[in-house]
Amino acid sequence: MDSTLLAAIIGTLGGGLLTGTAAVLRTRSSVRTAARLIYAELTRDCAAVIYFRRTDHWAATNLSHTAWDEHSEVLARRRNGASFETVHRGYDALEMAPIVAENSLPLAERRQWIDREAKRLAAAIKEAGIIAQVPEREIKSWTRKLTGPVLARRPPHPLVRTGSVSALLLGQAVEDDAAAGLTGAGVRLTEEGPQPLADTAFVADVVVFDAEGAERTQDLKVVRYTGFPPVGDPAVDETYEGLVTVRRFFREVYGRVALPAIGQPLAATVHYGENYPNSWWDGYSLFLGDGDGVAFGRFSSCLDVIAAEATRGLEELLYFVSFQGENGALGGSVCEVFGILVKQWSLGQTVDEADWILGVGLLAPGRRGVGLRSMSAPGTAYDDNILGTDPQVGHMDDYVVTEADNGGIHINSGIPNRAFHLLAMRLGGRAWERAGQIWWDALTGDGVRDGLLFADWARLTVDAARERYGADSAEERAVLAAWSGVGVIPASERIDD
Repeated sequence: MDSTLLAAIIGTLGGGLLTGTAAVLRTRSSVRTAARLIYAELTRDCAAVIYFRRTDHWAATNLSHTAWDEHSEVLARRRNGASFETVHRGYDALEMAPIVAENSLPLAERRQWIDREAKRLAAAIKEAGIIAQVPEREIKSWTRKLTGPVLARRPPHPLVRTGSVSALLLGQAVEDDAAAGLTGAGVRLTEEGPQPLADTAFVADVVVFDAEGAERTQDLKVVRYTGFPPVGDPAVDETYEGLVTVRRFFREVYGRVALPAIGQPLAATVHYGENYPNSWWDGYSLFLGDGDGVAFGRFSSCLDVIAAEATRGLEELLYFVSFQGENGALGGSVCEVFGILVKQWSLGQTVDEADWILGVGLLAPGRRGVGLRSMSAPGTAYDDNILGTDPQVGHMDDYVVTEADNGGIHINSGIPNRAFHLLAMRLGGRAWERAGQIWWDALTGDGVRDGLLFADWARLTVDAARERYGADSAEERAVLAAWSGVGVIPASERIDD
């Protein structure tokens, strides 16, 4: 029963019988009830703001303020003025957001306005949530969605195209001389990624574009999309099936439906450049080269490479867009871990059956090596007269400080890669279940933030294991042992936003 109604009934029966304590409890309950209703309304309406920040499209027809109209007076009477004004400004932000979104302002200016309103709305949700006694984790989840990085925007750092293959390896292996089509997809590739066509009734959720050997990133031909049968081009069909598998993996294993984000297709471009020897995620979609035939073959032939790059489409990976130093190495490792897990899941492999090699089959015929990187034994993937020797390290004692390779991101990523392998082998079974779940919980938990280092990530994974499986559980002990095995000591303090 609503506490305000209960108080009214008691008052009618005999208000003089209420004790001072009961009056206080009634007031607290009334305020909390009002705050909960307002909090629910704010969070429901904020979905429209989140969607706009991700897509630059305003989809909401109307935003409710019924709870505010009916219950704001309780906040005004029972809370201080600052608290009331904070929540009130959140509703003002909701009133302003559609006006700004539908205005003919330049895109950059419109985004600045929306970001400002989103911060006001986040502050209101936080204030109402505290009064309503909503769990802190839930409040943080909403506010981070409102104010955190936005996937629909291209990461600004010029090193976003570091790709699967490091610049050092490309320098050794490659010399310097090295819009039409299907329209049913309802998608066009623009400078801001794949965008729905105007007035289209259908937007495919998986799309493959063809650069036809050019180094172009927009206005490309659509060659396959959701529901379209194989076309006979191996690069197209491998990439399409790979993207579908990636989506199924994150949806069926971890419950993530939006990849890369709500309203956006998961897209890739094949035949990028002439004999291009790399692959990368540009902030919106995946680009895959055909390889030079000397060092590398088709990048589309490796599901784990496709999956590792597509994993960068997860919103949480925007916390690793520095692509530099230890943080960049950690971000790369997280992507490669999930790339390996997608491959193992698709093959139904246990940890003992899996090869733990990223890019098996990627090296061109005649090259001495097993793939691009080894998670079980970093530094052993290849040893070749053209590729050189695999420079990856697997222990902090060997951590490489260098200005090359963007601060060693492809070299030092072997350390957290090996830590995951040690964890998976210790837990046994299928790696995407317990070991992968711990990595996923750490990635999607409250502690993920800009600038994380190996020790921070180690702490997040320990916390994730403890929260899911219990203190001093076999899983927590396995995580601690895995990090000890690569010389990483988890940060002493719990990581928070």
